[in-house]
Amino acid sequence: MDQDERLREALLELQLLRDREARVHAETQTLLDCLEAYSAAPGPGEALTSLFVSLRGKIGSDLSLLVARDAEGDTTVAATDRADVLGQSIVAPFDLFRRPRNISDLSVTGDWSGAVDVAGFRALLVAPVSGELALLTFRRLPTGFRKDDINLVQRLSGLAAQALRNLDVAAEKDMLAATISGSSSGVAIADATDPARPLVYVNQAFERISGYAAAEVLGRNCRFLSDEPPDAPERARLRAAVATCAPGTFVLRNRRRDGTMFWNELTLFPVRDGAGQVRKLVATQTDVTDRIRAGEERDRLRQRMESALAATDDAFLVLDGDGRVAFANAAVDLFFPLPQGEWTEGADFDTTWAAYLDGCSDLPGRVTRRLRAADFTALARLGTSQGLDLPDGRSLLVRAGRLDDGGFAVSATDVTAMRSAQNLLAQRLAAIEATADGIAMTDEDGRLVYLNAAAAALLGYDDPGRALGRRWRAQYRDAPARTRGGAFQTTVSRTDGSAVQTHEITGSPLDGGGSIIVIRDITETLETEAREEELTKELIRLQRQEAIAQLTAGIAHDFNNLLSAITGSATLIEMQGDLPPEVAPHLARIGAAGTQAAKLIARLLDIGADSETDGLFEVSTVLSDLPALVDAALPGGIAFDIRADRPALALRGDPGTLSQILVNLALNARDAIGSRRGRITLSVDTMAGSEAPVPAVGRLDPARSYAVLAVSDDGAGMDAATAERIFTPYFTTKGRLGSGLGLATMAMQARSVGGAVAVESAPAQGTTITLFWPLATGGGARAPAPAPGTPHLDGRTVIVVDDDPNVGAVVAGYLEAHGAEVTTCEDPRDAAEAIEEDPDAWSALVTDYDMPGLTGGALAARARAAAPDLPILVITALARRLSDPRVTDDPGTRVLPKPVDLEALLRALASPVRDR
Repeated sequence: MDQDERLREALLELQLLRDREARVHAETQTLLDCLEAYSAAPGPGEALTSLFVSLRGKIGSDLSLLVARDAEGDTTVAATDRADVLGQSIVAPFDLFRRPRNISDLSVTGDWSGAVDVAGFRALLVAPVSGELALLTFRRLPTGFRKDDINLVQRLSGLAAQALRNLDVAAEKDMLAATISGSSSGVAIADATDPARPLVYVNQAFERISGYAAAEVLGRNCRFLSDEPPDAPERARLRAAVATCAPGTFVLRNRRRDGTMFWNELTLFPVRDGAGQVRKLVATQTDVTDRIRAGEERDRLRQRMESALAATDDAFLVLDGDGRVAFANAAVDLFFPLPQGEWTEGADFDTTWAAYLDGCSDLPGRVTRRLRAADFTALARLGTSQGLDLPDGRSLLVRAGRLDDGGFAVSATDVTAMRSAQNLLAQRLAAIEATADGIAMTDEDGRLVYLNAAAAALLGYDDPGRALGRRWRAQYRDAPARTRGGAFQTTVSRTDGSAVQTHEITGSPLDGGGSIIVIRDITETLETEAREEELTKELIRLQRQEAIAQLTAGIAHDFNNLLSAITGSATLIEMQGDLPPEVAPHLARIGAAGTQAAKLIARLLDIGADSETDGLFEVSTVLSDLPALVDAALPGGIAFDIRADRPALALRGDPGTLSQILVNLALNARDAIGSRRGRITLSVDTMAGSEAPVPAVGRLDPARSYAVLAVSDDGAGMDAATAERIFTPYFTTKGRLGSGLGLATMAMQARSVGGAVAVESAPAQGTTITLFWPLATGGGARAPAPAPGTPHLDGRTVIVVDDDPNVGAVVAGYLEAHGAEVTTCEDPRDAAEAIEEDPDAWSALVTDYDMPGLTGGALAARARAAAPDLPILVITALARRLSDPRVTDDPGTRVLPKPVDLEALLRALASPVRDR
């Protein structure tokens, strides 16, 4: 393979990478917009709605449904932004929860049934969240969704499922609040973020037990209820628990508002936020006065046993041979709290355990092992610990030993923290395995000791196990020789089959030696960057070409005025009959130089015009590069869409010209939108010339077909007067920021290929500029040939209008020499008033086009309104580019180029325009 061929392959690969990066960038931007709307929603219901709205705006969906499958296999609509289908059944001819699908034609999938009618939809995206949830997105348009759309829907499906779960959690919280409010146990909640721990809520049971109304206690610390001495152990323990926000169960002597004493069993537990910080302290209170007085002796015995077990936080429970409780320490009550009371001596274990389970019915979890007294026999025989998960989320290890009297000693240790740490490690490992980036761990010699599936694939291994013990650098031809001892970042390449991949590798040292390396495939990124650079250069070339065309047009216009005076004066001199013989050669040289100068000006006018009309190209070659050319110039709040139902169209002309026109129209639309959020849309269609509306610029051949390219925006729009002038050279609505030549040049380019331009706009309704470009089939209109005639102007009265007095004098002198009566005007408004005062007094109007105050087009319009049959001749340096319909579309008006050929002018006046 020679160097040129390798270069071409490299360029092709770069092109592919840039295209892929552009798609990834657009997909990422769209996803970020959706996430922003989702995050800004005030609640889970609004978050769900924002996802459906985002799908409607980003991918053009007409209906989005989050469907769920219940235990019986029925599928219903769990969430949508349409109330009429919420909760309705939907039955698809295939499994909606099996895999993602992008269906462009629903009619081929089979029959749908259920209450949700999908008959009016054409395309469908299916993104399963799990075996029971899936996000469906329907579209009515005949065009299917793009490949990138399914990626967006898949990513949003998880958010939709989470929002649905959040709705369920919110409902559960409401139910829990109602339960607390109506509970028979007193509930008090204190603010744990305030060192004073003021009460922020008490329920009705608290008011009933304490005798205090809520208004009397809110904002106060609940210590005012205590009847215990300040140094009482139970009160001190409660005080410590409150100070450290620790959970606990306490039995305290309290006094009601009326002064009566009662024993209060208080269970304290902290409520943490998502970051693990304690925000509230919740205390449940029960009046246990009778139980305390009846069990004082038993409590003294139990206190002695608890003292012996005070050094441990484990729960200890002793059962006699009949399965009754002989002893239970405080941790038993903490681990297994009962709805009413504590684990009491002589209570039946099976009955007490059932009461504990009943008291946990409102908790989210469930016990993993239903214990009975008979089960401890097998547990004691095993001699090992068994795991037990509690409804409140704690995890225990339970052990049992048989006593001599046939009973059992049972202990339980809280291993919640250890289990949480194990789960956290497992989750982090799962996240590492699921990431798209390759993550690997090496020893100090660069040998792989761990790598996730993505790293194995990037390094070329089908199984991570096969890579262990190998040096990662061996997989790259340009890897660094040593990476030991410090952080590094490098870009390397490897060959995977016939394709060359470029990887970015970052390494960070580990404390015990070795490194963590992160591998990222940047092949597509590099290709996309190269493609973007090419497109940027092309845009700059087009802009530079347009600037050159505008500059040369202005120079040619000014130079033509001078040249008209020079060549016209030479012609007048030559008409003098008494010239010396030696003057004739000089006049001949002046005429020859004027002819050459006119040709030079014509060549200047062709610079940058891109007016090729004989070439053929497909419109898709222009549309494919257009987003990259336009998006780079748009702010983040403005979107650019292309809707090309028929992109495969063969057009005549030059693709660069069409690309330049469309870019200019998009940038004009951007300026019309301004700093607001908006959308620019380019639509592509075809139309016969006989069916098209009357254009603002150019003419359409009824026997010919055209490509219709319409650029629409939702900007400020224009009134009718402004819309009529936008194609006039030097007219601009942008003030000093605009040249007034952009749309005029575009109109000229459209006319040069036989096309036309139409405008639709209204204030606050946006603007649509439609370009009619001839298709490759069909013929164009033929320009009429000039009519011959004898140059004789006897009896003709002619008005000559030109803001340059020298040009006007030359033209007037020549016409008077051939019999005409000529009146010259430097101000076109004077000429307009003269014609309007006496329309029948004039035989013809000869006017320059580019004049201050009133253009030749505006003067021609006023003259035509006053004198419908008046012949009008317009002289302009832009004769081939002039797009003013008041001139080009009027059959009684003829256009002559500058510098004017006086003989051609004479023949045009001698032959009436309407007799051609």
